[in-house]
Amino acid sequence: MNTLAGSFALLKNPAIMSFMLKGVLFTVVLAVVAVSASLGVASVLALVRNYCTKPAERLLRWAATAYIELFRNTPLLFWIFIGTVFFPAPHLGRLFGLSSVETKLLFKCTIALTIFESAIIAEIIRGGLNAISKGQFEAGYAQGFNMVQVMCGTSSCPRLSGRSFPP
Repeated sequence: MNTLAGSFALLKNPAIMSFMLKGVLFTVVLAVVAVSASLGVASVLALVRNYCTKPAERLLRWAATAYIELFRNTPLLFWIFIGTVFFPAPHLGRLFGLSSVETKLLFKCTIALTIFESAIIAEIIRGGLNAISKGQFEAGYAQGFNMVQVMCGTSSCPRLSGRSFPP
């Protein structure tokens, strides 16, 4: 029997397949929860970094910039290590068929991945906001929209009463 056939023969063992599927479930749950949480945090960070320009808001902008630069420019493995060693985890019991220790590890890794991903996603969102031409904002202001209405567009602001942006 060659090495490749011997390796695939291990997959016929139900205990090994169960262990591997548990790892896949752990990874999928971790990814879905971390990306979902990161999108909300990243949106706020990107908006603060882009649009807090008044003197009273500069501290918020500085804090968002420091957060983004710190977490974006350090390795993910570092934050996973810091998270698993130093972050406290609540007692959540058994979730998704995982033991309580694995659930705590899932929580800690989710927090570590969220703080890292939110910094990267914030820069992606900020790049998208910066790609919008100044004329699009001026068109919205010319139609009487405020900053919030211009940022969310016609589909998500119910107060726009059917008005839309020019192309």
